[in-house]
Amino acid sequence: MWRLIFFLSAVLALVGAPVDTPVEGTPFFRYTSDREQLTFYVSGPVEGRPLPIVLFIQGTGCGSPFVEENGRILSGLQSLLHEAGGGGARIMVVEKPGVRYLDNPAQPADHKHCRPEFVRQYDLDRWTRVLVRALDIARMLHGVDRTRTLVIGHSEGAIVGLRVSNLARNITHVAALSGGGPTYLFHMSEFFRKKGLDPEKELYPCWAEVLRDPFSTSRFCWGQSFRQWSSFMRSSLIGEALQSRSALYFGHGTRDDQNPISAFDVLRAELAAKGRKAIFDRVEHGDHGFDLPGQQPPEGFNAVFRRILAWILI
Repeated sequence: MWRLIFFLSAVLALVGAPVDTPVEGTPFFRYTSDREQLTFYVSGPVEGRPLPIVLFIQGTGCGSPFVEENGRILSGLQSLLHEAGGGGARIMVVEKPGVRYLDNPAQPADHKHCRPEFVRQYDLDRWTRVLVRALDIARMLHGVDRTRTLVIGHSEGAIVGLRVSNLARNITHVAALSGGGPTYLFHMSEFFRKKGLDPEKELYPCWAEVLRDPFSTSRFCWGQSFRQWSSFMRSSLIGEALQSRSALYFGHGTRDDQNPISAFDVLRAELAAKGRKAIFDRVEHGDHGFDLPGQQPPEGFNAVFRRILAWILI
């Protein structure tokens, strides 16, 4: 028993006491570990009962989950999740490798606006290792229910969330939102065609260059490094889902203009063919953020988050 107590104390010493690092104006506390190379945030505990962790994984880009505007700290979708959960879960979000607290670039999906360390470090493998490490630490915090852990990933974060479920321990539920299904080459081909562009001219020539130099962090296609693209293209939402042992939830809007609904339909068919059970939430007329015509963000996310949290918290 004393060894376990010592281990827990050592872990918590690395993380830092939550009361020391509150994120002003939000329910979150900031933790750093591994010589401040790892930064993550968890909403505060609730007295009386342990709560499951819900990890939210953001989409493309090098921005922080928190930004500062006019002297105020503004929180992203993690705060919406916290509200939707009604105090029934500990919401968690993690800074990407090379991103610092409050980073808010003008164009976060373009490497020219990102920190050089993000460009050098960020790919699917490094990002998932960071998330697994953060989860391992967070699950040791006081007031955490270790029997249930939910990972929610949006857009690019969808495939990341499924990969995390294949690497981390005890991920019981995964929700992949607006993530498509097949490899990103399919998504991008559909996207270019909708923009009136020919994928044979705009997509595949640059992809051929990526294959010739897959680990380069100084060469770029479509705003991101060859290393980033090659790592994400090696897998797909379908491939990761078929490996995952977690309960799965997929959500996608039929009006999504970034990842086409056809990709979701391919995912649905492929998983059905393999007998892989999941919840498929096809939101008619929903866009990339699940907003319906006439709705204002984040109404769509709010509705989907409530359905997902009801799924794990029932």
